[in-house]
Amino acid sequence: MLQVRNLSFSYNKQRVLKDLNILVDKGEILALVGPNGSGKSTLLRCLNGILRPEQGRILLDGQDIQGRNRKWIARHIAFLPQNLEMVQHISVYELIAMGRSPYQTMGWFLNKEDRKLIDWAIDYMNLRPLQYRPLQKLSGGERQRAWIAMILAQDTKIVLLDEPITYLDIKYQWSLMEIIKQVRCQYNKTFILVLHDINQAMMVADRFIVLKDGCIRAHGHARDIITTHLLKDVYDIYARVYDLNHFSRPIIVPAEIS
Repeated sequence: MLQVRNLSFSYNKQRVLKDLNILVDKGEILALVGPNGSGKSTLLRCLNGILRPEQGRILLDGQDIQGRNRKWIARHIAFLPQNLEMVQHISVYELIAMGRSPYQTMGWFLNKEDRKLIDWAIDYMNLRPLQYRPLQKLSGGERQRAWIAMILAQDTKIVLLDEPITYLDIKYQWSLMEIIKQVRCQYNKTFILVLHDINQAMMVADRFIVLKDGCIRAHGHARDIITTHLLKDVYDIYARVYDLNHFSRPIIVPAEIS
């Protein structure tokens, strides 16, 4: 269980997150949505210990992550940022193997368990034909799949993904949503995702947190909180929310403005 208590954060005295309280259950898929600049990516960096809140606490199974070293955090929380660095002169396999780095103690040695998890991640992301190809020779979508495989190989309780469908075509966007659900169901992992497309978020998320100006404007199940009024208030757009009987989730479509 991940718990955020009264968390606030500022950049250069500019308050970005304001007194947030969040509880994420084990095995839950939580979607963070909201307009650009609402604090979604900053929140993920606080949850991963990259940024230190000016006030508040982040508890993982009752333990405060502040004061923990990077290796301890990386064994419990994996994080894939929005802007990925271009890593040169390594293969897909070598990148995915880097997911096992938090478990290395002396030097670099991949044991049987490490290799098992690397192979599992490669197959889960359909990267077997590309495993020995240099990373710089992949398309943007192929590189994104390799980075996600690295995160899966890290094998943490909690996975933080910041806009993970960037660069993926629609086939792999939908495939990734299914993979996230499968991994959650099979391994009871917790996912916290930043997504811009609310329709896609509703394909996968158990619960939503809607952020605007660093505050939580709404939280709960999509059917309870995603409304025409919320979309106008948070995004300043006119849209309709349809809840059709034969669909498992609501659908958002643009509203015609006469």
